[in-house]
Amino acid sequence: MSVGEALRTLAEYKVSPYVSVVIFEGADAKLRYHVREPPLNETTLEILKHVLNRIYSDVDLIRRFSEVKSFDEALHEAEEVIQSLLKRKWAFPFKHFGKRLRDVSDEDLGSVAYYLARDLSGYGVLDPLLRDPHVEDITCDGVEIPVYVFHDMYEWLETNVVFTDVTSLEKVVRRLALRSGQEPTVARPIVEGVLRPEGYRVHIVLDVVSRRGHSFSIRKFRETPFTISELISRGTLDPAVAALLWLAIENKQGIVIYGPTGSGKTTLLNALTVFLPPEAKIVSAEDTPEIFLPFHENWMSMVTRLSVNPLIQDVNLQTQLESAMRQRPDVLILGEIRSREAYAFFQGVSTGHGGLTTVHAESLESLVRRLYSPPMSVPKSLIATAKLFVQTLRLTLRGEVVRKVTLIHETSDYNPSEDLITFKVVVKWFKEDDSWRLNLRSSKLIEAIAKSSMMSYDEVLEDLSRRATILYYAAVKNVDTVTLYTLVRTYRKKPHQIYETVLKSLGSSYGMKLYDEEEKRIL
Repeated sequence: MSVGEALRTLAEYKVSPYVSVVIFEGADAKLRYHVREPPLNETTLEILKHVLNRIYSDVDLIRRFSEVKSFDEALHEAEEVIQSLLKRKWAFPFKHFGKRLRDVSDEDLGSVAYYLARDLSGYGVLDPLLRDPHVEDITCDGVEIPVYVFHDMYEWLETNVVFTDVTSLEKVVRRLALRSGQEPTVARPIVEGVLRPEGYRVHIVLDVVSRRGHSFSIRKFRETPFTISELISRGTLDPAVAALLWLAIENKQGIVIYGPTGSGKTTLLNALTVFLPPEAKIVSAEDTPEIFLPFHENWMSMVTRLSVNPLIQDVNLQTQLESAMRQRPDVLILGEIRSREAYAFFQGVSTGHGGLTTVHAESLESLVRRLYSPPMSVPKSLIATAKLFVQTLRLTLRGEVVRKVTLIHETSDYNPSEDLITFKVVVKWFKEDDSWRLNLRSSKLIEAIAKSSMMSYDEVLEDLSRRATILYYAAVKNVDTVTLYTLVRTYRKKPHQIYETVLKSLGSSYGMKLYDEEEKRIL
């Protein structure tokens, strides 16, 4: 279905100077994502073919395009090559165009340069999708099947990008494999890697095990991760909830973020790292590099390495965590728990290390069940050593897709004789007024922090209120990443001074919403 048949247009925006995107609703009520690229006429299409043939026959030109570091640089390189071919070095291939070349405008040549840059240095027909900041996932299920994208506002959308034959699909799959350093084969038809230099995760399945043809999926990541103040502004959580997590992280408590796919778990984890003490020894372990700590020099970042060669050692998450424990870390960050590395993570938390991780789970019950069942096999006694369990969900609110921290449970008690963990709700999101309320009566977390800090229970709550005001200020003033980090770091050294400065600017402190309700779950 084309844009001309649209029932209504929902969004239209530019991805680059040459490419725009239209999102529309068709007559069948289905939402679609339409890529608009510059048109080529017969003459410019022929010029494109001639230039490509010339480039493919020249090793130096191929090298020049392979060494570019950005799309803009590739575009500039393409423009220079076109001018060289047309006007100086290699004009003879175009002599048969005759007067037609006079009708080719600079805009037409710019379109040719775009396709050269797209196909030689980019990802071909996938390039506009990869460059759209609103697209989070890209998936292809085979030949003659539309590519689908997951849009941050409209979720899954059918695109007008279709691989009409096996050859064109194989070409893109080979490029994805090359950029990720993985090589799928008949013996190894399923591979996963990281696209360089973008850092996007790619999963490739060959047609030997995929009935509809070669398939792939790409998970994109934001170049600059959301800060905690941005998440507050976007309504993912409020300043008081963020302040509670700040307190827990600063006091080296174990935090597990759980939720379904695409609910913002890793986004929240990344945003929370700003609360890590600047002098702390931090070790992170991931399958795909997503964690970003720009202000922490004492940070060891590890990624897995899988090998098909029996002589080369696999380095999985469990191996990385075992290595991390020998480096005297203050905080362990595990990108995502999937298997046996769970035991090593909770063991680290139980011995006094701070911990941050994410797990795919729909509810607290399914999370605990998944953790103590094989292959994770974490005893409940170890699960109970983590202090906070944070639920994130992707919801539709007032017609918009949003991500929310909906519940936070704290570990209240563990009964070894019955092997039961008691959890208490300390944060709850209320859909009716889109607000969060904190239930901090007899909180084990607050009690533990008060004891370790030699403060009274009420003093910790006052500290929590001050931190919430600091974060409210950061969100209202839309501070940049450096300023946010400076605020957090300064508060550690001069809490009252920075609070008074912020209070003077705001005029009043942030009012936390509390509720007093005994909500417990025994699992």
